[in-house]
Amino acid sequence: MRVTLWITTAIHLDTPKSRFDPLLDPLPTRDWREAQQKNKKATPENGEALLQRLLAARRARWEESELERLRAAGKEPKDVKWKSRYDEPGPPDSVHFPDMPPSWAWARLQQLGFVIGGLTKSPKRKSLRLKLPYLRVANVYANELRLDNVVSIGVDKGELDKLLLEKGDLLIVEGNGSKDQIGRLAIWDGAIKRCVHQNHIIKVRLVEKPLGTWVLSWLLSSPGRQHIEKVASSTTGLYTLSLNKVRDLPIPLPSAAEQIEINREVERRLAAADRLAATLDRQLERARAARQSLLRDAFAGHLVPQDPNDEPASVLLERICAARQAEAKKPRAKRMPKPKSKSTAARRALLDVLREHKKPMTPEQLFREAGFEASQVDLFYRELTSLRDTLREQKPKASEAKLWPHRADVLLQLKEGAEK
Repeated sequence: MRVTLWITTAIHLDTPKSRFDPLLDPLPTRDWREAQQKNKKATPENGEALLQRLLAARRARWEESELERLRAAGKEPKDVKWKSRYDEPGPPDSVHFPDMPPSWAWARLQQLGFVIGGLTKSPKRKSLRLKLPYLRVANVYANELRLDNVVSIGVDKGELDKLLLEKGDLLIVEGNGSKDQIGRLAIWDGAIKRCVHQNHIIKVRLVEKPLGTWVLSWLLSSPGRQHIEKVASSTTGLYTLSLNKVRDLPIPLPSAAEQIEINREVERRLAAADRLAATLDRQLERARAARQSLLRDAFAGHLVPQDPNDEPASVLLERICAARQAEAKKPRAKRMPKPKSKSTAARRALLDVLREHKKPMTPEQLFREAGFEASQVDLFYRELTSLRDTLREQKPKASEAKLWPHRADVLLQLKEGAEK
């Protein structure tokens, strides 16, 4: 199951639109609740009634466990005074909580079950004969258990009742330096038998196991995360939770039937989102394939019409290679370095060369005939730029371009009126 902002909207179903983000589409549980109210045969249980039932079940669970503990210690109760030791968890302070449907209720996490700490590592545990696998922070992530690296630790038999995990237990990470990772939680699936947990993982044993999905969804949602980060912050900059902080976390509580209805709608929308994501993935894959095909066609010369009269590239390459080989065989005279002043004097103005030549010239041809050297490329382009208003650029004809091995891209010529 994935968690989204649907639960954020669900608690605002009966609030004015100005009170929440209109981009969040409310779940249709309002209509469901109204239908339940009109159904005379239905006996809907609202959030407050569910909370009272859970509190009664919680007390009964404690009394059963406490009675077993007393009898195991040889202290059979003679009266019911021992029941007064039960610590009834009180309600949360809901003054600053967001509005929610009238049939819902706010509860403290402690009211829904028992919040239990884990074992503390110590050198003494190495000498204990009973070794059991135990979960660490590295095994618990947001709605995910990573059990590929689970180690064992020594456990005393007297700790088993407290430390052993049961399927359906909520596991909450107590401390983490990262704000985004503090309080991440998952539901124990019973994948490992007789497994315990360390003290940095807080266990929540809910009175009713099906409630775990709802609590998990709330604590992983945006408003649930806000409550966790608020109580986990500290002046030192580190984020940490404690048993008491976890016990006091607020949980919105709709009826059990409405929880099922919300979960059904969420699964439907998540399935639609999955289908949309799959469609987008396929489209992205097609786009990548089209891009590769486009590049392949571009380098193969398939993107533009081909003139059958054009000289084949292979012939052009052969001609270039032959010219280079012939040039290499010619004896080269040793050139004497020329003084810069003479080089400058021998160079001709580009405007004079263009007037004298009259016909269009390539930039390379103009460079050579003006007497520029390879080290004077920047000087050439500065002078050429100064003539920008007097020049006309044109693309060479196919027959003219073939005369140049590198296929000139442009020909330069003086505009009419600038030739004089």
